[in-house]
Amino acid sequence: MDKKKNAVLFGPFVGEFYWECGRFAPMLSYMLYKQYKNKDVDYIVYTREERFDLYGKHADILVPLKIPGDYSEYRPECFRLPGFPKTEYNELAKKFRKKYEERYNIIKHVFPDVRKPAFLNKNQYPQSIMHYKYKPRKANYDLVDEFLPKDGKPLVVLAPRFRKGFKRNWNRWQDFYDLLGKDVGLMRKYNFVICGKDVEYKPDRQDRFLDMTKIQINGNASLAGILLVILEKAYFTFGSQSAIPNMSLLYGVEVLEFGCQKSLHTKTYNVKNTPITFIENKKYDLDPKRALNEMKQLLERKRRKENGKSSK
Repeated sequence: MDKKKNAVLFGPFVGEFYWECGRFAPMLSYMLYKQYKNKDVDYIVYTREERFDLYGKHADILVPLKIPGDYSEYRPECFRLPGFPKTEYNELAKKFRKKYEERYNIIKHVFPDVRKPAFLNKNQYPQSIMHYKYKPRKANYDLVDEFLPKDGKPLVVLAPRFRKGFKRNWNRWQDFYDLLGKDVGLMRKYNFVICGKDVEYKPDRQDRFLDMTKIQINGNASLAGILLVILEKAYFTFGSQSAIPNMSLLYGVEVLEFGCQKSLHTKTYNVKNTPITFIENKKYDLDPKRALNEMKQLLERKRRKENGKSSK
């Protein structure tokens, strides 16, 4: 009888996007490159299809997680999906394991503890077992390369997170877009791409900028993968405190961010000490003129610094 191959199972993961991106998925690359380095182990992941590329080429098998009522009846919160019965969550994990233990020797099965208060513990999985090295599948690169202009201008990411009923929404995104669209100098020097998830972001009503939601994603790519590739190519990011600015920091992309949790977003989440300017704005009523001026000054300073280095 042939000996079963070893495998590590990840999931199900039902929580928030950044909690998966920054606090769960990086365990896989840690195991691959450190814990089980040079070991014959398959990595099998059970998560939403739109998030497959948080694991990407590091995973051997990607299993789509589908939950009726996801994002409508239920909305992710930290590591959990509020209202989704824990018994059903545990049953998903049990069936996932059972499906693969017939073919594999399961050496580890990792999935979040969604009980109180564990579900909101940012360190349920400590940073020491995280390896922030993402590897999206090739189809994501192909789609982004086809989408982005070939003019060589630096790419600036705009992260207009906006959720219905969310207290941290900024209601001035369209005003900001209008000011930016009229700034001939910025529009001539940079390409701007709006990044977000359909129905959870603010597009420009006049469609003056690139918008990642217009990329037609095929079965070998994912929403997360498209975003990760864009961040690989990004020069700068602006947005309210949310997942995309945090992910930009992981990619070493300088950030201008505003919100109500300065220390958390400039230190705790900034594990690579990437340059970040944070405007404290607890009411989320930032003047769009100030936002544009701050971004403009930071971009000019960044360009001057880079030009100074290149002239030496």
